Amino acid sequence: MATEFFKRHQCGQQWTALEMPDIVRLTLQGKVTLEECRMLNEAHLEYGKDVPYFFYLIDLTTLEDLPPAVRKEASETVKLLPLRGTVVKNAPLRAKVLARLLLTAANLFRRGPEANPLVFVDTEEEAHAWYAKRRQQVSGEAAA
Repeated sequence: MATEFFKRHQCGQQWTALEMPDIVRLTLQGKVTLEECRMLNEAHLEYGKDVPYFFYLIDLTTLEDLPPAVRKEASETVKLLPLRGTVVKNAPLRAKVLARLLLTAANLFRRGPEANPLVFVDTEEEAHAWYAKRRQQVSGEAAA
């Protein structure tokens, strides 16, 4: 069964899409440029207007580099997004380090239902199982 996307954007070499009800897919490859980062940020801010919150599903399999200026720009936007969790799939060690660098600063002051935990998985099935648990946490914490 093919996945249907509510919205999708090609941003240079990078790609992102909103999969309903609440997953933003993001594939980063090669060396991400500042221009690509800005296009991705605009798309994600737009997605944030369509859903109350979302989760990232990021594929960094072929990521080569996130330069410091790109990490800074992305981190500033992540602070504005209604993110409730980030899953990085199939990432080599260098990509894991870059993802952790980017998200640690952005998540510094998020707590409770606003938190954006970072998880690394090998498969999409693991990601979806984690999303199911996290959705329960988010709805339970928001109700409390």
